[in-house]
Amino acid sequence: MKKLFISGIVLLILGMSNVFAQGINFHHISLEEALEKAENENKLVFIDFYTVWCGPCKILAKYVFPQEKVGELFNKEFISIKLDAEKQGAPAARKYGVNVYPTLLFLNSKGEVVCKGTGSISEEKFIELGKTAITSANSEYSLAKLQEDYPNKQDDEHFLKIYFNKMIEYGQSPVEGIEAWLKVQTEIEEDDVDMMEFLIEHMYNLTTGGKAEEILDINYEEYMDIATLVEEVRLKTLKANMASKTLNEARKKKSPELMREFMNKWNELDGKYRKQEDSIPYEMEYHILAKDINEYKKITAAYMDDLISENSPEKVKEMDHKAYIDYKTAFEDRPTRSGLAKLKDYEEGFVSSELLRNVDHKVRTYFSVTGNTKKSYKTVKEWIEYAYSLKPNSYLVDNLNADILNKLGKSKQALELKQAAYNNWPAGDRMKSRIKSQLDKMISTASL
Repeated sequence: MKKLFISGIVLLILGMSNVFAQGINFHHISLEEALEKAENENKLVFIDFYTVWCGPCKILAKYVFPQEKVGELFNKEFISIKLDAEKQGAPAARKYGVNVYPTLLFLNSKGEVVCKGTGSISEEKFIELGKTAITSANSEYSLAKLQEDYPNKQDDEHFLKIYFNKMIEYGQSPVEGIEAWLKVQTEIEEDDVDMMEFLIEHMYNLTTGGKAEEILDINYEEYMDIATLVEEVRLKTLKANMASKTLNEARKKKSPELMREFMNKWNELDGKYRKQEDSIPYEMEYHILAKDINEYKKITAAYMDDLISENSPEKVKEMDHKAYIDYKTAFEDRPTRSGLAKLKDYEEGFVSSELLRNVDHKVRTYFSVTGNTKKSYKTVKEWIEYAYSLKPNSYLVDNLNADILNKLGKSKQALELKQAAYNNWPAGDRMKSRIKSQLDKMISTASL
């Protein structure tokens, strides 16, 4: 009986080992070692860029990576590694422009990108992404080859169409390729229904100030005449989507010219299509991109002076109360589970929380742009004090103050504030694990 029991335990352990071995075998090696291993084994490299606070990253790790079918493909074709984009993987994340988590990056053994995906995806979609990476690496239209040929084929209509479609397939931005193709294409008449459908299909990858906008402007009335009701709705929002994409491209490319182009088009939009009514934050961004720091400082200081003078703690308290009563009344008429969670936000002060987030962003940006100096701290300290006046002992403001003081070398005070911020941070908030990671790093540094 004892032998049977021991045999059963052994079989159970072996069985569990097989289960755990079914998914992706992540190698605990550096990126450089992974590239070398991929070269020796004629494989590609798969990198899971994650952060400790990223919820979708944890979903992939728990429900997708361990699956048997996933392991069958990835262990055969890839050298797989995990990199924390905020720790040991930070240099690689910067090199490959990783700023969304999770980022699922596929490289050839030369370190060239062959395919990329982002976000939490299903097992089926993940396997499909892996197969796309293999196809890309082995294709005459590999990502590296396409990007190499692109600058010299700006007049090649056939190539450009392949290029932008492959960019979409490989998880890259097709924005430039679509614009280049539209400039030279002879396949579709610009006033034809097919062109309207093309613009609508690619509405989230079009920018203003180029051929796409020119075609839309010239043919808008014609398109509205031939559009279905659904297409009419999309046509009406197309300019707003193009402006939004222009903003994204300006930020990605750090281009003041694109930012100014966005701002010009933003001012022309109907108010209902604007994500915010105030253009001043965009002006701040523009001057940062243009490296006109003095103008940025002047605009930001004036903006914060106005914000503080127009939103006294007493006034904000009244606005918080009114917003809570209004939302509570609406919630009681139509209660929902999601509404209940939001009701708690209103009860704690929705208006003041929005103001705190705004102050947090302005302080961090100003301090970073102006050089993390004591002189800069003298300016932002007033803004931080204002934030405390809205919500004394706020964990958000404690966290902000901790980060600023830490950059000034005031590690003891910063550590106390970071600890207080962590202690008071809501348990269910996904940011809490990130704050814990920062706290641990500060404790580790202080002990050296």
